[in-house]
Amino acid sequence: MDAILFDIDDTLYDQAQPFAHAVRSVLGPVPAGDDELFDASRRHSGQVFAALSAGRLPTQGEYVRRMQQTMADFGVSIDRQTAIELQRAYSHDSGDAMSLSPTMAQVLDLCHRHAHLGVVSNGRNDRQRDKLRILGVYRWVRPEDVFVSDAMGVAKPDPAIFLRACRHMGVEPSRSLYVGDAFKVDVAGAHAAGIPAVWFNHRNRKMPRGEQPAEHEVRSAGQLLSLMHSLLHDQGTKGA
Repeated sequence: MDAILFDIDDTLYDQAQPFAHAVRSVLGPVPAGDDELFDASRRHSGQVFAALSAGRLPTQGEYVRRMQQTMADFGVSIDRQTAIELQRAYSHDSGDAMSLSPTMAQVLDLCHRHAHLGVVSNGRNDRQRDKLRILGVYRWVRPEDVFVSDAMGVAKPDPAIFLRACRHMGVEPSRSLYVGDAFKVDVAGAHAAGIPAVWFNHRNRKMPRGEQPAEHEVRSAGQLLSLMHSLLHDQGTKGA
């Protein structure tokens, strides 16, 4: 294994925490837990995800609809301006609630000792790179090995973004590994590029029908760490 590539959102960090932080900072107490809020936002993110997968940034209207529909699930009605403010808080003011877990830091430490690390992510280039800065990921990943759909002009699950990342890093797809939480975007996209995948299924989702299973599935950062210990056990330290 020459390279290990990671997704950012809900893989390197728990995306439920900053989303809930944004909701409560704008709306105050709401009748839902962090995971419930996040799951609802995912249910109503079809248009947002479709835009990112098509290589374009979502429109303000698409973000507004997501926020309004998400809060409606909990009996909270918000107007357009409040939805815009909620999206702004989630996009720009939730850094304090975003953190890299100690176990995920151990994962990156271990992987960095044995392989070239990179990041492949959908989203706005400046925003995704800012998240990596907040999380401290540049300790392990060079800025030039971060590939974001906004800057690349192509988005996961299109295999082109994975293949460009491998080409830039000078590694073969078949000798790489991709770690991500979203099956259709991360696992299926990596497979289309010929890259083995780890499905970081920490939200215990069902695998979509008709899809090729990931080479590995884990349900916690602890399981991911154990898997990486196993996969990298026989590899010498990078550059040895």
